[in-house]
Amino acid sequence: MPTGRGQPQLENDHDRMRCVVDTQGNLVFASPAVGWSVGVSGPSLVGKPASSILSIVSSRDSQHQSLELAHLQSGFYEVALLRRDRDPLLVEARIDRVDTPDGKKYVVIWLDLDNKLKRQRNNDYKREARDFTAFVVDSRAKTAAADGAAAAESISKADSELRHFLNLTDDLMGVYSRDGAFVRVNATFNRILGFTDAELKTFPFIELVIPEDRVAAEAELQKILFLPPGQEARVDFEARTRCKDGGLKWIQWACKTSGGHIYAVGRDMESVKRHEAELQRREAQLSEAQKIGRMGHWYWEVGQQRMEWSDQIYAMFGVEKKSFVPTVEAVKALVLKRDLGRTLRAFQRARARDRDYEMQFRLRRPKGGIRFIHCEGRCKTDPQTGEVVALFGIMQDITERTLHERALQDAKDAAESAYASKTRFLANMSHELRTPLNAIIGFSEMIQSQLLGPVGNARYLGYIGDIQRAGRHLLDLINDILDMSKIEVGKYELHVEEINVGKLICQALNMVEGHAQEGQVKLIIDDLPMDIQIVADRRALMQILLNLLSNAIKFTMAGGSVEVKCMRELGGVALVVSDTGVGIPADKLKIVTMPFEQVDSEFTRRHDGSGLGLAITKDLVELHGGTLEVASEVGIGTTVTVLLPEKLPESRHIKSDPVASV
Repeated sequence: MPTGRGQPQLENDHDRMRCVVDTQGNLVFASPAVGWSVGVSGPSLVGKPASSILSIVSSRDSQHQSLELAHLQSGFYEVALLRRDRDPLLVEARIDRVDTPDGKKYVVIWLDLDNKLKRQRNNDYKREARDFTAFVVDSRAKTAAADGAAAAESISKADSELRHFLNLTDDLMGVYSRDGAFVRVNATFNRILGFTDAELKTFPFIELVIPEDRVAAEAELQKILFLPPGQEARVDFEARTRCKDGGLKWIQWACKTSGGHIYAVGRDMESVKRHEAELQRREAQLSEAQKIGRMGHWYWEVGQQRMEWSDQIYAMFGVEKKSFVPTVEAVKALVLKRDLGRTLRAFQRARARDRDYEMQFRLRRPKGGIRFIHCEGRCKTDPQTGEVVALFGIMQDITERTLHERALQDAKDAAESAYASKTRFLANMSHELRTPLNAIIGFSEMIQSQLLGPVGNARYLGYIGDIQRAGRHLLDLINDILDMSKIEVGKYELHVEEINVGKLICQALNMVEGHAQEGQVKLIIDDLPMDIQIVADRRALMQILLNLLSNAIKFTMAGGSVEVKCMRELGGVALVVSDTGVGIPADKLKIVTMPFEQVDSEFTRRHDGSGLGLAITKDLVELHGGTLEVASEVGIGTTVTVLLPEKLPESRHIKSDPVASV
């Protein structure tokens, strides 16, 4: 190859029209001037047949009409340049054959537009042709080497980029030969299963699948392994795939054959399987809960005939899931006609107003029996149009609850009726008994006072006293019963006024003083305030005090004491009556304020009473908006605390259930 001054001249002599042709007649080089002459760029001609731009018209040897190397001799020729979109241009051309040191043969064609070539010596042509060919070949070699290196670098870079790209995915990717031998996998394949590339080469792909799933996997792979040449197919299957650490993973494989290889892509399904198992567990829990609650869910798309039901609704309607199709018409046929219109209107209103709804209806099962159904639903709207596109909700079988509620209501009605009858009877009986009792008591008092003259026998006076005491006791019982009846039916009217509590307590003590002296019970009053005022019913408040004092004296043995206190407390007035009597067992404290209840003991059985005293007292206290509390200890005594507000509340009621007393 020429060096020094010759090489730059060849590289920069762009105005000279010359080209180099290889043994196949293809252009190896074409100068820019040649390209310009034929209407294309010189470099774009490389690789194309020389006959596409040149045609020999004549030569000294008329037999040479071809540009094939085998038929050309060095010399001058007349050549036609085949120009684009123009007529051919006839020019003189010098053709020289050149053999390179590596044994390759080339033809150098010089195109002469101004007849300068003929003035050069023949040896000059040959030397320049040889040097120029060497330069072209060397340039092509360098270009090819550079292109090869660049191509290799590009391939290496592309392979590296592809590997990085494949390693970014969470899917397992692998290439295997048709017999299952390892070729290549991505890093995810190694990471998830734990095997290195070297370890994967020791066993075929199918051995990654556990034996229990291997038969099904092999059956799928057989579908793509024996396809005709050129035909491709893909198979998908799930299999438990073993890991290096002995664990198993559910992998969803997609495999395809191409070019003698199997390309496999696997997706780790462990999280999906866990989610599926969790979903199945929750669905089972929901189904079980719906069974317990006799409840099911449903879904209906507007305009469709068929509804979607859960298993519980099929059971609720008494139909078989396999044979019954839950269409709108089929459901309407099961709803009782009395309830059908109301039920349909509820659905229509829900659709029209896009609002939640609930209703109750009855249905008749195909095999007989009426069921009460509670339905709650909600509308689903199209976010684009705002129109209702579906309705969904729950249904619950409330038959047992409804029948139970009806039975309770019937029992309540019957109890209230019986209670009203009892109250009327007690009121009538009390009035009927009080009339003769008043006569008995009045005549006994007259005889005892001997207003009409002395009684002949002193023993009769004793009998008259017994008759009087018995009559008064019976009258007290009747009055208690009558008061209790009035309170229970809400007919006990309070006539309120401002009362001095201290003075009222003194009056009550005076009334029971004789009874206390008979029982040898001491009454204690220390520092009784006389300035405490309260708004209350005087008669009711006196009855409260007398009942508490009478009970305390009655259940206190001789030598004991009863103490009365009055004080301001918690924005009201507290009345406290304490005794040193027999006391009340802890398990009986809750019943002593209930009507007709008494503590069952030998001491209480020796005293007369209806068991209404504390019950009436508690009711009268509550009518005033107050509270009554009982604290007691057997053998020590009892303390009853009544807390009354200074003024009556606007709303007053008794904290008891009248029906419970029937």
